[in-house]
Amino acid sequence: MKKALLLFCALFSVNGWASGGYIAQSVEITAVANTAANGMSFTVKTANGNGLCNGESITFPLSVAGNAGNNEEIHSRAYAAALTALTTGKKVSIYSYEDSSVCNRAAFIEIFQ
Repeated sequence: MKKALLLFCALFSVNGWASGGYIAQSVEITAVANTAANGMSFTVKTANGNGLCNGESITFPLSVAGNAGNNEEIHSRAYAAALTALTTGKKVSIYSYEDSSVCNRAAFIEIFQ
C-alpha cells in the first residue's frame, strides 16, 4: 500500500503537472541579446506588463522551437519578432509551450498594438 501511494504521489507531483501558458502579457521589450550563456538561445528583457516574467529576462532556447524542438526557422522568426517589437515599441505576449512557471523555456512571441 505504501509503495502504491508513493508511486501515485511521484506521478502526480507538481513537477509532473508543468504545462504551457503565457509567461508575459502586454509587455514591452527593453533589450534583446543574441544568446544566453553562449548557448543556442536568445533573451529579451521585459517591462511594463503582466505575468510571471514581466520585468525579467526571458530566454528562447532553440531546443523548444517547433513541435520536435530545434526548428531553426521558428526560432529565427521569434528572434525577428523580438527585434521588431524592440525597434517599434510595440507590446508583446510571450508563451511557453512546456512550462509556464519559468522564464527560460519561451517559444512563442506575439506583437500587437
